[in-house]
Amino acid sequence: MTETKGGAAEPSTLGDGGAMELRRAPAWKAKYDWSEDPDEVVHLVCCRDLDWRRALCGYEEPEMTIARDPRILCSMCMEVFGRELGPGPCPIDDQPCPDDDEIDRVIDERTS
Repeated sequence: MTETKGGAAEPSTLGDGGAMELRRAPAWKAKYDWSEDPDEVVHLVCCRDLDWRRALCGYEEPEMTIARDPRILCSMCMEVFGRELGPGPCPIDDQPCPDDDEIDRVIDERTS
């Protein structure tokens, strides 16, 4: 346990009233569902991120889904991305992004 400024002990388990620890699966085991909600705000993730949980804007989703037909994109993600969606350098590491066929293959693996 760690102490806070006020001297109260910070709960470290669900039994103590704390938050459950977020556990991540290896990328090859990560499975996602498809989202069909047209009003959902869609966040962008880097395709090289191992578990696709942290969006470019910093938002982190514990139960992530993949949007089939995104209509509403997060404006903060788009600001970080810095250009229109499509081929080009990765905004995170400035390396060339994989082509659409490679991205589709990875999505198929992670949704099956």
